[in-house]
Amino acid sequence: LVQLVLSTLLQTLRLAHNRTHVQMVPRLICTFAIRAPGLRGVFDLALELLGSCNAEFVQGLEHAIRTRIVDVEWEARDTVLEFVTRAVREHAWPRVELLVTQQVVDDAVRALSDAEEYVRASAAYLLAAVVERGDEERARYVSEHKHLAQSDLARLVADSEAFVKRAALDLVHALGTRGVGMWIECLTYRTLYDLADDPDFEVRVRCARILALLTQTSPVNTSELQSTSLLLEMCRDSSRYVRAECLRSLRELKQNTPDVDMTNEPEPKRVYVGERTDLWKLRNVDLAQLEASLSAEHLYQEALDTQVARELMRETSDANAGNNILDCY
Repeated sequence: LVQLVLSTLLQTLRLAHNRTHVQMVPRLICTFAIRAPGLRGVFDLALELLGSCNAEFVQGLEHAIRTRIVDVEWEARDTVLEFVTRAVREHAWPRVELLVTQQVVDDAVRALSDAEEYVRASAAYLLAAVVERGDEERARYVSEHKHLAQSDLARLVADSEAFVKRAALDLVHALGTRGVGMWIECLTYRTLYDLADDPDFEVRVRCARILALLTQTSPVNTSELQSTSLLLEMCRDSSRYVRAECLRSLRELKQNTPDVDMTNEPEPKRVYVGERTDLWKLRNVDLAQLEASLSAEHLYQEALDTQVARELMRETSDANAGNNILDCY
């Protein structure tokens, strides 16, 4: 009954054009009797109104968010963080600047240590969105936050849950792309090696993205972290999504480092000093073959070559055994 009444009220507010009625939305969010399922509906309406409402509405929404982000129900906390992330990604920054205050960022950073893994992941996605789309001041506030130190990022990247790792790697990549904070300090060769060998292919995709970023933006650390060697190893990954990310990264590296020839045409050996020696390894990558490995036809042929001939069928002359016996049995 409560859900039905709430749905009717939200539809009425959606159709209303009275500014006084619209101000009810933040008050609904502050109502703790509305649990996570109903809260999502209220946030959907708030997201629609963000594009046309005044600063007073946005400030009231920010107060409501800070009220519910400390809810005892983890699903409500998760819903709040997801809403702010959607608002940042779907609206221009000047429209949501009053919503994502430093206090909201503080709450999101604290949520990185939440006992519930879904809340930790949502908080990391929110901070990544703020770093990517926010202004320089807000991005730097996130990167230099006193509770987002090297150890905090390293702990998040090493989380036991794959979806938390994905969110943490998105945050690290956002910090690195924006060029703010000491994001490299949370990475070690062992960490990158474990990520490159993670069972979750989406974690490996993000790892390849960070390896390419390291190779481009931090040549001093490339040799120590062996990012180039790891990226080359990931070109042989079992997942075509990972190989596709490696291909995209290598092509981007080729554009940004024009003196590193990555074609297959033979040419005299050149010697690079320091980090250029690592980049030179990229010339041995066959980009055409790597791209061909992403096609469906190649995948079918790969399966036939490696599995069917060896495992599917075999002939036998054993007594009381017929032909066409499945080897897997």
